[in-house]
Amino acid sequence: MDFSIFYFVLVLMIFLAIFDLIVGVANDAVNFTNSAVGSRVTSKKNILIIAAVGVLLGAVSSSGMMEVARKGIFKPELFTLGALVYIFLSVMITDVLLLDFYNTFGLPTSTTVSLVFELLGASLVMAYLTKPVGVDAFSYINSESAIKIISGIFMSVMIAFVVGIVVQSLLRIIFSFQIEKTIGIFGGPFASFSSSVLIFFIIISALKGSNLIDKELVVFIESNLLLLFSIVFLALLVFFQILIWFQINVFKIIILFGTFALAMAFASNDLVNFVGVPLASINVVQLIFESGNPMDLGVALSGKVQTPQVFLLVSAVIMIATLIFSKKATSVTKTEISLASEKTEIELFSSNQVSRRIVKIFLEVWGFFKNYTPSFFTSFLKSRYTKVTGKNNKTESFDLLRASVNVTASSLLILTGTLYKLPLSTTFVTFMVAMGTSLADRAWVRYNAVNRVSGVLTVIGGWFLTAMVTTILSGLIAFSFYTFGFYAFIFLLPISFFLFVSFNKIHELRVKLSDEFSLPLDYINSNPKLAIRYIFEHLMENIQDTETILSSIIKSLTTGKKSHQKGSGNQLERLSYLYGAYMVGIAEVDSSDFDQAEIIQSYNLESSIHNFRKLINNTLSIRKNVLYKIDFQFSALNAEEKEDLKEIKNFIQSIFEEIHSLVKKRKRNDSKIKGFRKEFSVLKFKTHRKQIKRLKAKTAQMAGLVPFLTIVEELFDFSHHLIELYNNVDRILPLMEEN
Repeated sequence: MDFSIFYFVLVLMIFLAIFDLIVGVANDAVNFTNSAVGSRVTSKKNILIIAAVGVLLGAVSSSGMMEVARKGIFKPELFTLGALVYIFLSVMITDVLLLDFYNTFGLPTSTTVSLVFELLGASLVMAYLTKPVGVDAFSYINSESAIKIISGIFMSVMIAFVVGIVVQSLLRIIFSFQIEKTIGIFGGPFASFSSSVLIFFIIISALKGSNLIDKELVVFIESNLLLLFSIVFLALLVFFQILIWFQINVFKIIILFGTFALAMAFASNDLVNFVGVPLASINVVQLIFESGNPMDLGVALSGKVQTPQVFLLVSAVIMIATLIFSKKATSVTKTEISLASEKTEIELFSSNQVSRRIVKIFLEVWGFFKNYTPSFFTSFLKSRYTKVTGKNNKTESFDLLRASVNVTASSLLILTGTLYKLPLSTTFVTFMVAMGTSLADRAWVRYNAVNRVSGVLTVIGGWFLTAMVTTILSGLIAFSFYTFGFYAFIFLLPISFFLFVSFNKIHELRVKLSDEFSLPLDYINSNPKLAIRYIFEHLMENIQDTETILSSIIKSLTTGKKSHQKGSGNQLERLSYLYGAYMVGIAEVDSSDFDQAEIIQSYNLESSIHNFRKLINNTLSIRKNVLYKIDFQFSALNAEEKEDLKEIKNFIQSIFEEIHSLVKKRKRNDSKIKGFRKEFSVLKFKTHRKQIKRLKAKTAQMAGLVPFLTIVEELFDFSHHLIELYNNVDRILPLMEEN
């Protein structure tokens, strides 16, 4: 047998391991950076440095955690070495594609769940194809281990959510939103408890099974946990109380220490999700070379194998580089922070019927209990949840108390799972704790609750989709390897490469759209007047884009070719997104320092933004009717209809030109505007009258006339909103000069 193909497998596995590390860390980075980034406890550079140190220490201590990839889900001794190579290849190809897909759309998922179900799908299919007659394929699976892992992971979803709600509610009542007044009383005990949890979390969850700590010491700590915890708690209580007396914010210490601890635990425990399978496959190929027979059984994989430190160090370097440079990691982090933010945000998820129903039920239940709650208790709760509003609002998505609860509660849950040998997903725990604390902190209010619930349901649905898709996809790839052997690479690698490139292009477009309005949100409260100016100038640029899109759609109508308006749908979707961004910007502007003229300016700018939305809606309707007319093969426009359309287009063009002139020269032309209003009435009447004449003369048919008249009506509506926009812009400009 030609064994050269196995050299290719080794090289491919190394590349897949690198890619899997990149896409895996990009998704899992949110687990340990979201609290620090969302609370803006320090600069992002400092946060990444702390997380990088945690990743490095965690990676070099993870050598004892690789067994699940080799024998945790299936029984390797029942498979041939060749079948094991097929299984591991199927798992890696599936994992890279799936995680990159989730990263592309900024959705956090569980790398543990993906690994477990990939191994389950590929091994189950391979067992079914290779088993002797009369043998159950499920006998090749470690059913008890798999069920325990799967059930434990999914149970953690509800547990983490409830814990987040309860803990945050209690601590918010204790500290209130005025934590600078309560930190002197309660800050020391809370900081001491949180830090004690994080210390034992590092020792037991992150370092257990590593060579950096003696195993007998870990056993001693677990046996005397309560006593040791009490000693550490009391020692830290004195330490943190002294820090508080010196006006040092202990919440920042908790958040940064928690970021380090979670990063270390992630690298220690989750590294297996990325390199465990490649290392196992390398081990299998070595066994094939030694035995010279791929049909030998994988009995040797049942034992323990020590992972070389060089692999762990290289993995740590790749993870740290990804953490620093990956734009997709930023996208995933943005999703979670947006769902938990107490600021007015551009909602990333649209509402759906399920989320609306859930919010309605919650409000009804909340209203019922509220009616039977004593008024004194309601007043007390209201006083604890009253937020302090300063001259300039803060820029963080949530405060330091909530960020501290996020890292402490997540670490405590993972620590508990480790102590009782319960499998947990760090992604599920950290995400659901963050959602629970945001709900408890009333970050979900009436105007955003439906969107936030929709987002959470989307993420949770994605987790279940991960389980289903990975099982099926890895099974199909394993089947292709069994059927075609290594010739399956001929179509699997090009398809994988195509999908990988496509995902990157999609992500670049999403980032470009997201970044288009990110700048003013950074300084919108530090310099609201400058933000108003920026929003206005940005709005004018995109109104010009509306003009270009409308022109391409009208050209498509006159020629009967859809190619002339290619890409108009995506462009209009982008403009709709920007409308939402403008409205968020206006809502976030702190107008407390505005005089009367500036308040009027903000109002006129808001009116201009609404005019912009109306222009988009008109253009969307025109596009829809043009496509309908072309798709259903209505008769082409006759010469008179084309002339009418040209006249309306020229009229709209002249209004656009006058708006551009107004912005540029800062001078209103009253005679032009009066002329526009008069011309608008005359042109509308004349166009409709000419169509009626054509019907009577039978030069036009009603069937083809209806979509055309609908388009004409939308164009006139577009013109009306454009004239309104001119007047609003005219009222804004004098104040722009003052600013």
